[in-house]
Amino acid sequence: MAEGYDGPNGWAIPPAPTGQTAMRPTPSSCTACSRTRFVPLFYDRDAQGVPGGWVEKMRHALRTAGARFTAQRMVRDYVTEYYLPRCGVSSRRMIRRRPE
Repeated sequence: MAEGYDGPNGWAIPPAPTGQTAMRPTPSSCTACSRTRFVPLFYDRDAQGVPGGWVEKMRHALRTAGARFTAQRMVRDYVTEYYLPRCGVSSRRMIRRRPE
């Protein structure tokens, strides 16, 4: 499963079959998924017009993934895992990680 997916916080995109590097969803599978999962959850609203199921799913996603998936983390990962090694520089010398 995709990084960060825990079930209640979103929808998983299935992995590509063995030996295949990428899987392209078909228009019919996307439409079926949208009609059966995403659209009803968003449009099912209470008397005040609030989509309770959708709101709870978004709140859960922010609680479980919000702190881990930030632009700061992304930039740090790119610098330490890709840019510095490509330049032949040790990430330990260049970047001090702040406690998380």
